[in-house]
Amino acid sequence: MKQSKLDLTKEYKTYYTAKATSEFVEIGEGKFLTIEGKGTPGGDEFQAKVRALYSLVYGIKMLMKKEGKDFIVAKLEGKRYG
Repeated sequence: MKQSKLDLTKEYKTYYTAKATSEFVEIGEGKFLTIEGKGTPGGDEFQAKVRALYSLVYGIKMLMKKEGKDFIVAKLEGKRYG
């Protein structure tokens, strides 16, 4: 029997669905992988950090899949100040 994958974008749809107007959304406590830096998203430093982040996430995914706890990797989210 094939086990279903955890999909946070479906489980917490209100967190991942943008509205036409701005709104505050309270997000519960959680654990997240993050990167920090300066510069543009198209810059070399940012791109290198995103590649490293995804390498780490997919490594974790493969380990969890072996334990029968597979999940769908959520889309990259960002916060940019400028």
